[in-house]
Amino acid sequence: HIWDDEGISNMEGGCYAKTINLTEETEPEIYRAIKRDAMLENVVIDPATNEPDFFDSSKTPNGRVSYPIYHIDNYDKTSMGTHPENIIFLTCDAYGVLPPVTKLTPGQAMYQFLSGYTAKVAGTE
Repeated sequence: HIWDDEGISNMEGGCYAKTINLTEETEPEIYRAIKRDAMLENVVIDPATNEPDFFDSSKTPNGRVSYPIYHIDNYDKTSMGTHPENIIFLTCDAYGVLPPVTKLTPGQAMYQFLSGYTAKVAGTE
C-alpha cells in the first residue's frame, strides 16, 4: 500500500485470504475470486473431483488464496482512496509493542501503516 499527499492506494493489485472452511455462502466474493489467475496455497485438492477441499485441514489449517483484485466485481480500478479519518489496527501482540487498544498520533499511525506492523504470535507465521 501507498500513503502519500493524495491519499492511500493499493499498488499490489491483488488480495489474499484464508480458505479454511470457505464456502460461497460465508464469503461469496472470495469464493468466486478463486478462478484462473488465482493461486491456492496449502489447500488439499480432492483427487476424485480435482476440486479444492476447503474443509480438509489434514496438511494445515492455514490454507490461503491469492487473487488479482479484478476478480472482485466492484473493485475500484484506480485502487485509490482519500485520506482516512479513522484507522483501526487489529492487533494481537504477545510482546506488548502495540497494545490491543491504543490511541496513536497521525505520525504514529502512518509509521505503523508504512512499516507493515506485525507481531510474532504463535500460529501466525
